[in-house]
Amino acid sequence: MNDQALVSTGDLYESCTRTLERTLEEYETSDLADITTLLTPLEQTTRMVPRARRLRGSAALDWMRLHAAVTATMAGAAYDRGRHSDAVSLADRAATVARAAGDSALAGRSLAVRARVVRQHSPAVALQLAGAAGRIAGTSPARAMITGKVTAGSYAAVGDVTGVRNAVTRAWKIMEKLDASTQGRPGFALDTYSPADLALACAEALTTVGVPEEATPHLERAAALIADSGQTGMIVAVHMARARTVLARDRPNLDEAENHVAHAVTLSAQRPAEWVARLVRDISALAGRRTGHHMDDLVAATSAWS
Repeated sequence: MNDQALVSTGDLYESCTRTLERTLEEYETSDLADITTLLTPLEQTTRMVPRARRLRGSAALDWMRLHAAVTATMAGAAYDRGRHSDAVSLADRAATVARAAGDSALAGRSLAVRARVVRQHSPAVALQLAGAAGRIAGTSPARAMITGKVTAGSYAAVGDVTGVRNAVTRAWKIMEKLDASTQGRPGFALDTYSPADLALACAEALTTVGVPEEATPHLERAAALIADSGQTGMIVAVHMARARTVLARDRPNLDEAENHVAHAVTLSAQRPAEWVARLVRDISALAGRRTGHHMDDLVAATSAWS
């Protein structure tokens, strides 16, 4: 804070805001560990400035919202890195601060991180958390994300086809009511949610629940919207979803699936992440069940990613 003390509060706020905006813009192409390293001091600054400078009123609320946004971004990075305990801790703090600052959409989006972590162990609890997060998020883009990604994914985890279909339908109804300016571009965001992201989430849930033929139109839409976006993380996710879908069909195609996974791994080499390695393991296991052959080389190539 010594150097910061020489900077006006307004200038410091603008500087912190620009840093966060740049991080969000580059999230899908940056190393997640680098993002965490960059945002750690920013989180400390946005947390300390209001107290150190005894801010009140709207200025204090602005800093609280910024702190919540930084913390929510760190929670997302922690989740993608497989640091789930850190992700939950950061997400809970972001949700608490966001609600105190009056940003219900960000609070709901942050709470959804806890639901995604819990879903792996208890889909029923995840559904309850997703419902609470959706109510908090109101009619914001975050609600479309929560319904399409978290709620549909939780129903898929327990094999509830009807639940997935209903969640997918609700998510698109929410998306259709959003203004174009709130749909943004594909990839990680705090204030927007892209139709490409929703299409990908729907395809993943429908494939997981065993109806890949219903997933295909969503996946094709996602692929078309994401292909030229330059968002590496999203392009990787589409390849992974394609691999799972071709393996889930009545006649699984191992070669096609393996080509998609190999391409995703190549794209991820400069941005290795735990979520990519986890998907490679999951798809290899699915390939083993559906075709009798695993993707051992690709699993080995990503085993050290975190």
